Amino acid sequence: MGALIAATVSAIVSYVVSRRSVYINAVTAERSKWIEALRGNVSAFSGAADRLSALRSGATAIDSKEWATHAGELHSLLSELTLRLNPSEPEARNLLRCAKRLEAATRLHSPASVILADEIMIRHAQWVLKAEWERVKQEASGPLQAPFFWFRRSRRRHAYQRFLAGPGSLSRLDQIAAGKTDLQLTMLRTEMNNLIE
Repeated sequence: MGALIAATVSAIVSYVVSRRSVYINAVTAERSKWIEALRGNVSAFSGAADRLSALRSGATAIDSKEWATHAGELHSLLSELTLRLNPSEPEARNLLRCAKRLEAATRLHSPASVILADEIMIRHAQWVLKAEWERVKQEASGPLQAPFFWFRRSRRRHAYQRFLAGPGSLSRLDQIAAGKTDLQLTMLRTEMNNLIE
């Protein structure tokens, strides 16, 4: 009777462990793909914004076919980024706000505006990507590590609030459409860099 109970318990434990392992491997693999896709999407969006800005400040007419092609690519990348992000997460919402402001800057404002918006967007993207890697680690670690990850999430929330109050301040985005000169926008970017160092 004892051997039967031991065999049954062993089979149940083995089944639970194997199911958890399959789940972790599947979720971790998919989340890792999502992270890489998001990283590529942000990078492509940044490059497309730079190309469109260069066209705008160059001799290419805004109603040219080349302009329309690059503007369409930028809009498509923004749509892809929007669909990739979770609208209920503050970091994702802020990243999307940065991306939308970058798209507007490429169409309407100077290269200094584009550079500032692009840098702010990249910095916010770093927070989104880091949050996803933390999720991967938490899912792979198991329930016994939950208090440790709760503590890390709490610290991360506070760090993100400091980031928003300092180098990641979204108020700098509002300066782009406020009639600031290129010199003033460059100074804002320098100030942002000094807050990080």
